Amino acid sequence: MNTKRLTDYLGRNGLKSTCYAVLQHIKDRAEDVRYDRARASYTASGEELDRQRSHVWDEGCRPLISILVPVYKPKNEYFRQMLRSVRAQTYGSYELILGYGGGISENTNAALSEAKGDYIALLDQDDMIEPDALFYIAEEINKGARLIYTDEDKYDTGSGRYLRPFRKKGFDMELLLSNNYICHFLVIDRELVLEAGGFRSEYDGAQDHDLIIRCAERLDRNEIAHVDRILYHWRIHDESTAGDPAAKDYAHLAGKRAIEDHLKRCGMGGRVTETAHRGFYRVVYDDRARGSCVHGIKDYEMYLEPDISPEKDRSISDMAAYLAANKDVGAIGGRVVDRMGHIISSGYTEDTDGHLIPLYQGMNRNLSGKFHMASLRQEVSAVSRHCVMLRKETVDCMDTDTGRMCRKIKEKGYRIVIDPEHVFIRR
Repeated sequence: MNTKRLTDYLGRNGLKSTCYAVLQHIKDRAEDVRYDRARASYTASGEELDRQRSHVWDEGCRPLISILVPVYKPKNEYFRQMLRSVRAQTYGSYELILGYGGGISENTNAALSEAKGDYIALLDQDDMIEPDALFYIAEEINKGARLIYTDEDKYDTGSGRYLRPFRKKGFDMELLLSNNYICHFLVIDRELVLEAGGFRSEYDGAQDHDLIIRCAERLDRNEIAHVDRILYHWRIHDESTAGDPAAKDYAHLAGKRAIEDHLKRCGMGGRVTETAHRGFYRVVYDDRARGSCVHGIKDYEMYLEPDISPEKDRSISDMAAYLAANKDVGAIGGRVVDRMGHIISSGYTEDTDGHLIPLYQGMNRNLSGKFHMASLRQEVSAVSRHCVMLRKETVDCMDTDTGRMCRKIKEKGYRIVIDPEHVFIRR
């Protein structure tokens, strides 16, 4: 955490929160060192790249991908490195289009207007992609995906090191309304982009976030694909938001407006606030459901073990307000912590064999986790039966086994969400 970020965070959040933020940063830096040393294991071998170059695609399965690069006073060295990374692609059916002369959305729209590809890919002028990036994108396109994103890391120009690997989860609209976790590398069906209205200059700084939300509103989940590979390198330098998130306040305000617009389009009452971390948001839903969620009321049912109680009185009614606004969510769980502030339960993910894996168990509640993911409302595979609110349609799914309860809920077609903002203490 550089001096600018530290000072900015301290001024907004106070000393205690800043101490925990520094501790989280120290943990992240330790992982950065391990990642940079082992980065070769994350990249394709020469043999694999040769295999991809010689791959014969079936007829009709070699889509043209238009790579759009908005350009504004690029540094020569960075720009050349970007170009070299594109020329090194093992998948050859692409075109590179540069847009310049205006703002970032205006430049990208100018490039879009010239695109001949079936899909567009978004690349910043000073970033880089791995040589196999388009190859894996094309594979997902051939499976029917219309919006594809990959994992990414950051490249520190000053040290020459690769840092902060971001291994993303599958598509999660809830998480997207908290932060543009999709970000880079992003490829979208060109017709879908045009249908959604292209890039909007009033959202410059968060124009990609705004576009992703509008496109995702039009897609089924099976049309959105995540490539579980680090294929994009986001350059950190003195002028980038990667190096100083406080440098572009307008971008954070644009992200907030993009989420507010989504709520309006979907007819959902609520307001958007920025969290302690710049560029991260929280939707606060309106009060229509407050007071209607006590044990025994038919619309929503809160299940709590006798030794667990909410830290804040509003938590239960806030959870009800969330369910009232999100009709496709069958269960919402709160974060359960012990008296020492360590996390007991904050949702579960599943391994490849279907076993539940607890998220952030044992972590201090004041830490935000990598990329602040531990602090954000998001979809999970399961929430604990010991602290869960169900809507009336899923009350019959309640079970003595957490996994069984959540499988029943998902079989009914509902999503399951964890909200770490709602803290419950086990006495």
